[in-house]
Amino acid sequence: MDKSRLKKTSLLKNLFGIHWMLLAIFIYSGAIAVGNFFIIKPQLIRYNDLKGQKENLDNIYLKIRSTDIEQALNNLDTELNICQSLKSSFESRIADEKEFSALLGELNYIVKKSELRLNSIAPMKKGEKILGKYYKQPINIKFRGSYSRFLSFLNNLEKSRYWLLIDSFSISPDSRDPANYNFDVVIFSIVI
Repeated sequence: MDKSRLKKTSLLKNLFGIHWMLLAIFIYSGAIAVGNFFIIKPQLIRYNDLKGQKENLDNIYLKIRSTDIEQALNNLDTELNICQSLKSSFESRIADEKEFSALLGELNYIVKKSELRLNSIAPMKKGEKILGKYYKQPINIKFRGSYSRFLSFLNNLEKSRYWLLIDSFSISPDSRDPANYNFDVVIFSIVI
């Protein structure tokens, strides 16, 4: 019996021996590594993705929060007022077809104010449409005078209460007076 008891004891000793302990540690480590690879690692990847999405949402929130909606609306209102002011300024300088004679009178006044000698003012055939409801009305003006008076004429055109825009012009020397020139100017006005 001693021998059988000794065999049982040695079997227990062998069961808890060093090589069995090392094998158990190796199996435990393998189980932890496999568990980490299949269970924990995908959860960690998902956690990092969610953390990145949260940071993006935080940045968007900060941008929205930093953008003052009230200020943006005030800026838009200011821009709208400026645009409406520019529109009314544009429309106030448009000549009505009924007051076309007043427009020609204005041109005559500008030529005289510039101290030029008027030869002729002749309306031409209506031009192309602008913005669907306005059209260009060309007017041919011929006058004589010095170059400095012509610059004065251009300055006075700019100050007119109507849109008077230069389309083309030609300058030729006056054969009778070398100090003066003959000017042939095509101006167009915007007419409704």
